[in-house]
Amino acid sequence: MRTCAMRFCLGHISILLPLLACAQWEGTQVLHNRRPYTHADTLIGSLSPYRSCYDVTHYALHLSISPQTQSLRGKVICTFRWMGGSDTLQIDLDPALRITELLLDGQRVRYSRVKGTRAIFVPLSGRTSFWTKGSLHRWEAHYQGSPRKAPRPPWDGGLVWSKTPSGEPWVGVSCQGVGASVWWPLKDHLSDEPDSALLTFCVPAPLRVIANGQPVSATPQGKDTCFTYRVSYPINTYNITFYAAPGYITYTDTFHSASGQVIPLRFSLLPKNSDKHSYMRDQSVKVLRAMEHYFGPYPPQRDGFALVESPYYGMEHQSAIAYGNRFHPDPQWGFDYIILHESGHEWWGNHVTAADNGDLWIQEGFCTYAEALFVEYYYGYERALQYLLRQRNNIQNRQTIQGPYGVNADQTYNTDIYYKMAWVLHTLRSRVNNDSLWFRCLRAIQDSFAFQTISAAQLIAFMSRQLGEPLEPFFRAYLYYLRPPVVRYRVVSEGKNRYLEAHWLCEEKSFTGPMEFITGKQRLRFVLTQNPERFLLPEGIETVIPDRNRYLVIASPIE
Repeated sequence: MRTCAMRFCLGHISILLPLLACAQWEGTQVLHNRRPYTHADTLIGSLSPYRSCYDVTHYALHLSISPQTQSLRGKVICTFRWMGGSDTLQIDLDPALRITELLLDGQRVRYSRVKGTRAIFVPLSGRTSFWTKGSLHRWEAHYQGSPRKAPRPPWDGGLVWSKTPSGEPWVGVSCQGVGASVWWPLKDHLSDEPDSALLTFCVPAPLRVIANGQPVSATPQGKDTCFTYRVSYPINTYNITFYAAPGYITYTDTFHSASGQVIPLRFSLLPKNSDKHSYMRDQSVKVLRAMEHYFGPYPPQRDGFALVESPYYGMEHQSAIAYGNRFHPDPQWGFDYIILHESGHEWWGNHVTAADNGDLWIQEGFCTYAEALFVEYYYGYERALQYLLRQRNNIQNRQTIQGPYGVNADQTYNTDIYYKMAWVLHTLRSRVNNDSLWFRCLRAIQDSFAFQTISAAQLIAFMSRQLGEPLEPFFRAYLYYLRPPVVRYRVVSEGKNRYLEAHWLCEEKSFTGPMEFITGKQRLRFVLTQNPERFLLPEGIETVIPDRNRYLVIASPIE
């Protein structure tokens, strides 16, 4: 019976693949860049009934890590709230790792793995008849093996088995995009974050482990030492991490938050770079102050803010940010890019999180835009414009910003979800033309979706209400098409009068909106549609130029 049911269910998922990949917020979907997705992609990327039937509340990881054999073993306990709607659970784990025992509410259970995928299915065998909706249960998975090595961390993730400058083991993990199931069993979907986590990592002496959250204990266990950390906030599963190296030195400090709370700061470095802790602190405090100004108090206040020297470039691991930029500030701007960008993710990515990889622009685009706001906070709007213009040079227009839903779409390779999306937000600010309203909206997003996952549809509807206009056509124009809107324009004369004749040319046919034109020292603002219209120009104006410093558009003069 289990096999037949499993075949039916998995076939059902295959049938749903096209629907899941195309189920977007309302509007025509024009995605130019999508590779063919496999059954394995659907199983890891879709929120099927086998996943939506349970809501994770807590993960407890207890893992032993061996740098010598580049392997790990241990157990993961998942506490979950039963939501109903399925007689089977899905757990995800990379095929390179083997489950040795699986328990459900303390009893051993059978399971089946779909060959060539990470999907593990656990039949509930009649348990659901006496499980009430909202009741708490837990599964416990014991496993071992040699996890995937990161080919190019942090962009192409997995375990990082590196060496310190003195040749000793230096281990870490980075798995955004590829997913946390490359190294531990879980419900591997962005929409479900645990409310808290307990992390224990055992490593051979003299290695020391730094991980997310608050340090709890360091306990000798034979030749190993086990380090335990407690995360007291919801956390993205790809953010759960560890760093292991001999001699990590941690410096502590405090930051007085806008909330009135005193936030603990921790900076962990290899002994060779222990004198760089003040650099880390000074850079971090500047970022925290600017981000709090725009987006509200630092989110995981109890767990504190931490930077950890890592064997790869960087990653936004909540309350344990990976730092591998070798203490090199930007020569033009003076800030450390990794500290700025990854710390910004504590608001955009860790506090407010995309519920699906297709919407990864929510956290990457807003965080990249926050870099420009950091510059504006310290140096003013004109300097921020210069920074944005530098970002604009990275826009490629080769892939749409919006990705597909329901598949394992690694959007981190699409740089337009960073730079182009930052310019979309910059354009929207110019369109709104009311900074008080604009910044209230950004703050309201943080306040209203604190430690929640959010979809594009939710975000766009919320911003439409906050800003007082329907923004779906605006976002569709920029997210679903490669080419930004084109402004067609020319100046024409009739008698003594001069007119601007202008209109939008856009693949999103419902797109309309204001555009600003520069003429000498004046700035003129007109609301354009996709039908040519004429606007009377002030006396003495002969030429106008679309303001491409404030709007992401293609300027196309009419000959």
